[in-house]
Amino acid sequence: MTCALQSGGDKIQQYKIGILDGDRAYMISLMNHINSDRDNPLFALAFSSEGELYGYLETKTLDVLLMDENIPLDESKVPVACRMIFMTRDRVDGSEEISHNRIFKYSRVRNISSEILRYMNIDDTDRRRKLFRSYAVISPIGRCGKTNLAVSLCMNDEVRGGLYVGMEEYSAFHDHEDVLANVIYLVKQRSPDLTGYMEKNIVELEEYSVLGYLGSYIDALELNTEDMVWLIDEFRRWGRYTTVVFDMGQAVLKDLAILGAFDEIMVPELKDELSQDKLGMFERVLERRELGKIARRLHRLNVPLAVPGSAEMLRFIESEIGSRR
Repeated sequence: MTCALQSGGDKIQQYKIGILDGDRAYMISLMNHINSDRDNPLFALAFSSEGELYGYLETKTLDVLLMDENIPLDESKVPVACRMIFMTRDRVDGSEEISHNRIFKYSRVRNISSEILRYMNIDDTDRRRKLFRSYAVISPIGRCGKTNLAVSLCMNDEVRGGLYVGMEEYSAFHDHEDVLANVIYLVKQRSPDLTGYMEKNIVELEEYSVLGYLGSYIDALELNTEDMVWLIDEFRRWGRYTTVVFDMGQAVLKDLAILGAFDEIMVPELKDELSQDKLGMFERVLERRELGKIARRLHRLNVPLAVPGSAEMLRFIESEIGSRR
């Protein structure tokens, strides 16, 4: 699936690359090297057999299939839109460039990635900045699907995965290690140890990761706008995650200007009159505090009653949010 993202005038895309090769160790190594390169938009998937590949293509798509030229392939089972590049054991025309849909298998990984992008006519400038996205999910009303949306945004990231940050006033989960409180302390200190601490303490779930949950909302009141800008820049430079989602309670923000640090501000809503009044009041508060630009950036959403990460939720995110990213 090619995921088209939009931010201002920048169009951003991620591209799925399937790898099929009889040498499993080589294939896994190639996949890991492509996915660990923070400066490209490619997301590689390795397939252990033709049958596994065909099964995947029955319900999903690939932009490029990179495969050993000696593997027999039923091209009728590969969508026309999927470009095929064959890996050879000999240099094509004496070079390492893609020629006649073929590339030298043992080229440097960065060269293979660059050649794929060139072959697809993709501009790869400033890629890390463009791929990364930070979200604040906040709402003045309850039972509106706020946490469901935050988790689903993380689960929808297929580049390097999503990171959930629980910053609600009262969380249903208790973090015995107080990881988030410690992160806030390191942020206030502008500590060079921040990413190392997060690397050790982030909990990796099956489909997304969790940094932590607030033990007390008082901890979050220590954060100001400059702190949040610095933290988000650290996430961007780190490159471990391409989506970071803060599930925020309104009371944890000492200054609503903090919302301006995020790429996107998502506000789940309900359509009843009382809920709409609360949302209108929230926007008027922003206007009164001379935060009109932030108020105009709020993206209201009517979140469906669906399980986080379910097909319905992911379709909702693609239709309602994907075009804005």
